[in-house]
Amino acid sequence: MPTPQEIVQTIGLIEDVAEEYGILDSYFVGGYTRTLAIGLPLSEVHDIDVATGKPGRAEQLAMLVAKAGNAKDVHQHHRTSAITVTLGNVEVDFQGHESHEDVRPYVRLWGVEETPITLNIFDRDFTMNALAIKIGTNTLVDYTKRSLYDISRKMVVSVLPADISVKHDPLMITRGIRMAAKFGFQIDKDLWRAMRKHAKRLSKQLSKERLAIEAYVLSKHPRAREYINALGIGYLETKELIETGEKEAED
Repeated sequence: MPTPQEIVQTIGLIEDVAEEYGILDSYFVGGYTRTLAIGLPLSEVHDIDVATGKPGRAEQLAMLVAKAGNAKDVHQHHRTSAITVTLGNVEVDFQGHESHEDVRPYVRLWGVEETPITLNIFDRDFTMNALAIKIGTNTLVDYTKRSLYDISRKMVVSVLPADISVKHDPLMITRGIRMAAKFGFQIDKDLWRAMRKHAKRLSKQLSKERLAIEAYVLSKHPRAREYINALGIGYLETKELIETGEKEAED
């Protein structure tokens, strides 16, 4: 687990490299921006996500940051082409070349220019995870025009229509529970309806290993129990599954 100081140092390194090489269309996204928007300490940040406004720039920035920071490890993910650069105790994920075809209509609907960063943002699960900070600034950018509002009212809301999103990615069910339980948020009614409708997809579409990890993570948040019981997925609370998840997470 990285310390707040390590997070700050890594943020500074990325900003310095982006400025030195003129890769200024780069953005911090994901958990780091969510943490700042909610007003939580940097101890809540486990890793850093970076996206760019032009195709291929994230990969270029990843290699430059890895070199400048004497990275412990650089790993390119086969499916997404995303690159994870490990700098000490901090993992930095640079976006890949995903097409994001499914989200293009929604980007157009919101009247937002289609770029790698906007497609990345609209392809995220919840509005609370859909903020961006342009590297070199301290300004949160809300492309969805809903993220800051949903955070202010403490609601977990899907970026795209909930029924479509959850059906496509049932992992949003356990992630939605975790976001609500961890931050003391409520789950949006449309999202909750979709979670109930597609709850059975969890055991059908996720591997046992993935389910075990989700069970282990949820076990850390007592408030998750009420959601688990309401959705009829009590198997996520079984001791055996949680212990398996703990081992999987450690590996």
